[in-house]
Amino acid sequence: MKAIIMAGGEGTRLRPLTCNIPKPMMPIMDKPVMEYTVELLKKNGITDIGVTLQYLPDEITNYFGDGREFGVNMRYFIEETPLGTAGSVKNAEGFLDDSFIVISGDALTDINLSTAIAYHKKKKSIATLVLKEVPVPLEFGVVVTDNDGRVTGFLEKPSWSEVFSDKVNTGIYILEPEIFSYYEKNQKFDFSNDLFPILLNDKRPMYGYVAEGYWCDIGNIEQYIRCHFDILKSLVDVNIKGEKYKDGIWVGENCEISTEAKISSPVYIGRGTKIYEKSEIGPYTILGKNNIISNGATIKRSVLFDNCYIGDNTEVRGAVLCKKVQLESKASVFEEAAIGDDTLIRERAIVKPGVKIWPNKIIDSSTVVKSNVIWRGKFSKSLFGKKGITGEVNVDITPEFVSKLGSAYGSQLKPDSKVAIACCDSGAAQMFKYSLATGLLSMGIEVLDLGRLPRSITRQSTLFFGVQGSVHVSIDIDDPQKVNIVFMDKNGLDIDKGLERKIENSFIREEFRRVKTDTFKKIDHMRDCIDYYVRQIVNQLGVNNIRSQKYKVILSVKNPMVLNIVKAIFQELKVNVKIYEEFNDILGLRKEVAENNASLGIRIDDECEGALIIDEKGNIIRDDLYDALNALVMLKSTNIRTLVVPVTASSTMEQIAEMCGCKFIRTKTSQKFILDAYLKNENRIGKREMINAYLMTLDSISVCMLAINLMAVCNLPLSKILTQVPKYYITKKEVKCPWNMKGKVMRNLIEENDSNSVDLIEGVKLNFDDSWALVLPDAEEPLCRVYAESKDSDELKKLTDNLLRRIETITLEE
Repeated sequence: MKAIIMAGGEGTRLRPLTCNIPKPMMPIMDKPVMEYTVELLKKNGITDIGVTLQYLPDEITNYFGDGREFGVNMRYFIEETPLGTAGSVKNAEGFLDDSFIVISGDALTDINLSTAIAYHKKKKSIATLVLKEVPVPLEFGVVVTDNDGRVTGFLEKPSWSEVFSDKVNTGIYILEPEIFSYYEKNQKFDFSNDLFPILLNDKRPMYGYVAEGYWCDIGNIEQYIRCHFDILKSLVDVNIKGEKYKDGIWVGENCEISTEAKISSPVYIGRGTKIYEKSEIGPYTILGKNNIISNGATIKRSVLFDNCYIGDNTEVRGAVLCKKVQLESKASVFEEAAIGDDTLIRERAIVKPGVKIWPNKIIDSSTVVKSNVIWRGKFSKSLFGKKGITGEVNVDITPEFVSKLGSAYGSQLKPDSKVAIACCDSGAAQMFKYSLATGLLSMGIEVLDLGRLPRSITRQSTLFFGVQGSVHVSIDIDDPQKVNIVFMDKNGLDIDKGLERKIENSFIREEFRRVKTDTFKKIDHMRDCIDYYVRQIVNQLGVNNIRSQKYKVILSVKNPMVLNIVKAIFQELKVNVKIYEEFNDILGLRKEVAENNASLGIRIDDECEGALIIDEKGNIIRDDLYDALNALVMLKSTNIRTLVVPVTASSTMEQIAEMCGCKFIRTKTSQKFILDAYLKNENRIGKREMINAYLMTLDSISVCMLAINLMAVCNLPLSKILTQVPKYYITKKEVKCPWNMKGKVMRNLIEENDSNSVDLIEGVKLNFDDSWALVLPDAEEPLCRVYAESKDSDELKKLTDNLLRRIETITLEE
């Protein structure tokens, strides 16, 4: 006899447990529930098995393959759209050439199928329904039979007033191939609702076999948990994966269990799991494989899937945790809560009873979650991203939010501190700026309002006015619903991660100091910031030299405030300026430079932190070439004799340092590390002068003006100056890398490489003769960034492809 396992169910009532896996792959004691079905069929002598699939079919086919590993032969029949139970089995009609059994892949049972098959043959039935007596049949299809076992009626999920039998349909059927004559292929058709009523109406021989044994449909989370408990109680005759450690305790291979851990039976501990001292497991706890249970953690009446991390002194009570869930120290998850894959629950967070959290969420420190978390990427106090705090105006970020943020920042500073605030030329940004001011003032902080400034000029003004920190608010011109808030330290650089964490902790806990009215400070309005900035730049330049060259520049700037600043500088330098309105049309800007016989084309972004330059020959200078020009301009315009670059920078930078007779240093990518390296190595100039010189490298207006100044000093066009800059082929790629695999990738790259040397400044950098490659794990996304460089384009492609392939191979070994 052949069998069909119906394995197309989505398991919507089991979500979030089934968000990433189909219902038949739900793990029970470190095995998918469908594996128990395969074992049951094999035990009853049925080894030719077809499987109907629809939802996430690859998860099932990849696990079971052709079935040989499980001692059976398996074939798969995939339906593109749901066809119902009978419709899906119709796809396997050519495979089913004799009597066959249909069984669900998402129910746990030990029913004796051989006895049911013998009953079917004895009755010469066209369809035999395997039934089970249950005390409360409300969630099942009820079947009525006469004294001879012949089916006389059906009712799906009756109310109590409709209950006319306690015999329910288990979804196990023994059928004859002639049932396929009752309906067409690709027709949506169900056994219970369509086929069986037709057979009943036609008075075909259809019987119900009332089975002994265990049967549980894992239709919801409560039933899913219960079937684990029933196995531990020995109510189900199934093979448990693992050895019986002692009475009521099963343990898989390669487990490490501290002698100081308390294990209370019944318990199942999957292979590779590590349990530390003073932790408490059980009773009725089921741990999948490769879990880590830390010191003092207690887990009771709960199910954990694979690769979970349970931190020190955590509590898990009556809950289900899916794959790769992480609980940090002192977190708590309570009864009937369900936590989806790859969720991080940070220290002291509490997940209340019954809460369901969908995959890939972050529940942050000290958060109390009382309702389901479904749509949001994070349920978190994690405010800071790669570039400050970003969100939608009056959705993620409201005036109340920003005022509280100001208080959180102010509470980290001494009461007599001064903080500068600035914003872009937008009403929404100005609103948020004054919300910040309110929060800062409430903490006894004196506020300097710098007015409306681009971010790069705010950095320089921070240093100029000697404040303890500053905050800049900007609205994206292309997306006016998006606001960005950047916090800066006293040097005008982005604040470090330590201060970010302190602000976040203060914000979420609302731990703000209270200030009496007699200590409140005021807002000082600084009205001449742009004039100071323009004067500072002009003072760095050889004005007369530039004026004598009669330069012509095609200028493309979208931000009106920035445009006015640049025009004011060029006016003082007597540079002829033509405005090109199409900011995003680089080729058009290039054409304008050629047609106007211009010296340069310049495009500057809204916050003056990035630029693109086109030289008089139409060469486009951006990205790494712009960085090289920036370094050359700084070294030629100052007395600095050190060039510090991030680890991601091109080897061009090293050549520029050598060309200028300067020391070359690579460091981590953050602004703070770069400035610290400059201050440590530059004793010939003052600290303030060094900081200001570095801030000018972060300001695209300054870079462009100093580039023009260099052209005037050398009496050369920019294309001639850039011929001194060596050329390298550079590529930047991203490759997916799960969070839990990043450490393995880095270790593998270090341990197994054929490079000349390895640098571990940040990420892993592999150095070869005329090329290098850097792998840098991303801090916010499950990916790694790959930077590579070579003097030969073919060599670069080969190096990059090999490295990407290697990372992908490592991540697939999970």
